[in-house]
Amino acid sequence: MRTRRPRLGGPERLTPTQARALARALLLAEGYTLVAEGVRSSSLYLRAPGAVQQIRIADHARTPRRRQQYPHVVASLILASPLSEALVRERVAGALRVVAAAQAAAVRARAP
Repeated sequence: MRTRRPRLGGPERLTPTQARALARALLLAEGYTLVAEGVRSSSLYLRAPGAVQQIRIADHARTPRRRQQYPHVVASLILASPLSEALVRERVAGALRVVAAAQAAAVRARAP
């Protein structure tokens, strides 16, 4: 008999589309601005307030080539499966920490 793995996010899960919409709303509430939307995909790119660093929200990972071409995208929120609201909020908070660390590193690199 097969054992069932517990579902990620619990019983009250958001669809991937709902999760991406929630992530977008949370980032906009933090002052991020929408700078681009993927033409062929559901990717969204949001810029940190007063910075060049961006967060990408999508349902698929970037290729290594895309990561090299766009180094200003410092965090990607891949929301491709049903997740709870709490888990989406946790992932957004993690992405915000990554952006803050990238901003601090950029300031340190400019300092004499």
